[in-house]
Parts: sequence; structure tokens; C-alpha cells
Amino acid sequence: MSDQHFSGYKHRLALIIPTRNRPELLIKLLKTINLQTVMPSQIIIVDGSNEPIRCQIEPYLSADDNYIHVYPPSLTRQRNEGVRLLRDEISIAGFLDDDIELEAGAVEVMLSFWEQCPTDTGGVEFNIINIPEKKPLSGIIRRIFCIGNPISGKVLRSGFCTSAFPASQDIPCEWLCGGATIWTREILNNYKYDEWYSGWAYHEDAEFSYRVFKKYRLFVVHKAGVTHNPPPFNPAKNVALGKMAVINRYHFVKKNPELSIPLFYWATIGEILLNLLQSVWELNRNGLRISLGNLAGLYHIIRGDMVQVDENFRK
Repeated sequence: MSDQHFSGYKHRLALIIPTRNRPELLIKLLKTINLQTVMPSQIIIVDGSNEPIRCQIEPYLSADDNYIHVYPPSLTRQRNEGVRLLRDEISIAGFLDDDIELEAGAVEVMLSFWEQCPTDTGGVEFNIINIPEKKPLSGIIRRIFCIGNPISGKVLRSGFCTSAFPASQDIPCEWLCGGATIWTREILNNYKYDEWYSGWAYHEDAEFSYRVFKKYRLFVVHKAGVTHNPPPFNPAKNVALGKMAVINRYHFVKKNPELSIPLFYWATIGEILLNLLQSVWELNRNGLRISLGNLAGLYHIIRGDMVQVDENFRK
């Protein structure tokens, strides 16, 4: 993209977009980028599709943008590979999931925030504005089992993290949701995504951003709006999802000794209860399947069999 769009801004921005087998969603995202009032200097598509999709998305990219095919796919590996393609002049860069769509002016708001943010800021996040509200009973159970907390964007000692969305003001956070973030070049040069998290890599964003938080400040920028528009989830994968959630969160807690293994187990019991209640509320078996996966994850942890659930949900 032409740097003339950056007149008046000190930073040069790159957007790294991992994708897999979803060209129609990626094209929607690229269209919202192309409609921005200020354009990024570089877009990097990291494609983990079974068959490369370059020809399908090329009309929406400029000559300054990059495309790379990475196979076998993994969200963490694709993000790390994208960082390697950053041009020298890029000073801030971030990651967008392929099912994100930018609101009008979101990039310009983000660049304006970086103009005046604290000097020790390491990363910031777009504000996901279409997150549904949780049921009141769910909130009570979350508090009891150390899953929830009234403080937004907090990492709990159980390994669970509280959401910061949708934010009504700029919010300091202890972690950032990985699919709509911007980081300084220094952070991306010195921190890598943990590739132990493979496939869909559930909870990899908390692991990465919490490491950064220990030395830098993190924020959600409330006026930089995006929406998250994933396709319907395949219920057949709910057991694998439940198992992955437990095993990956345990890995996160184990890596951070200030967190608590006993509280992780207590919170996982609460998670199983919430998933069972979900099936009751929604009159389907989705929550039941996830809870069975949760139990399977606990079984493997107790046995000391920490097998990564290498399941790719973005097919």
C-alpha cells in the first residue's frame, strides 16, 4: 500500500492474516481493509489451506503485499512465519483472524492511539463490538468457580481470562485476544508464539500476551471497532474442543508459577457445569459434548499424558 496514506502518522503498520480454507471470509476482511480511511503499509497473508488460494484473493491485494503458503497449518506457526516477512520500515504490526471485519475508520483510530499511548505500551487490540452478553446465572457460576471476574481483561489464577469486549472506553488489560491485535516491532522481534499450541491453538493468545504484559502495558482501543463473524461451528468437533480447552489452559497455568493448579481444577469443574447447563438452556447436546471433552482432557492431565489436541477447526 502507498505510504502517502500515512501522512502525519509516525508508525508504519503491517497486518498479518493467517487463514485456512476460507477464501470467502478472507475476501470480506480484505474488502473492509481496502475501505479504510488510512491503509496499512503491508498486508501479509499466511495461507494454510489444503490448496493455495492466492489466485482467489489476489484482486484484493496490492503489489506491496505478501502471500505465503504454510503447510501443514498451525495458527501459531503461521503467525510466526508472517512476522519473518515484515519489511524493515514496519514499526507496528498485528494479527487479524480471517473472520474479522473492520469497522469504518478502525485503522486510523488505531494509528491515532499509537501516536499518544504510554511509551511502555507493548500491544493493543481492536474492540470486538458484537460479543453477545452472558446469561446472568452464568455470571454467578463463573464468579464462584474462579472463571469470571468483574474486572475486564484480567488473567485469573485459574488460567481463565475475563473478556474486555465490547469496551465502552480504552481499557488496560493483562491479556489480549489474538485475532485482532497490534504489537510493536520490538515485541514481535523478541517474543514468538508458543508452537506447542498446534492446529487451532486454543488459548495461545493468552499465553503470548500475558508474557508481554509482565513487562509492557496492553490496551483495548474502544473506538477501533471490528466484528467477529465466524461461520457456524461443526458440532461434531465439540468433544475435541472441550478436550483442547482443558489441556491448553493447563499448559498455560503450568508455564506461569504465579497461577494456581488447584484453582485450575476447581475452575474446570465449573466449566463442565456451565457446559452442561448450556445444553439445558439451548435444548441441544453441544454443551454435553464439550463437557465430555473437558472430562477427557482432565483424564489425560491426571495421567500425565499431555497430548496436544492437534485439531484444526478452520476447515
